[in-house]
Amino acid sequence: MAGNAQFTDPGCSCREKATRRIVVYFEGVESGNEITLEYAATYIEAREFAAAALANGLAITVDRKVRPNLRPLPCRRLWH
Repeated sequence: MAGNAQFTDPGCSCREKATRRIVVYFEGVESGNEITLEYAATYIEAREFAAAALANGLAITVDRKVRPNLRPLPCRRLWH
């Protein structure tokens, strides 16, 4: 079950259940060429990442649609 997935990052001490999906949207150079990146994150990671991303002008969504094949959000020290 996707909601029970646990992710660990060797450079981070995080070891909690990923309960949120983060989608980051990047506009392409040409109209209609949008790139999206999806990540799995804990509730706290998603909340903190969302605040940092929005403060820097990124378009994102956060929801509970976690899938088993989602990559974990990179360690918080990269974006915090």
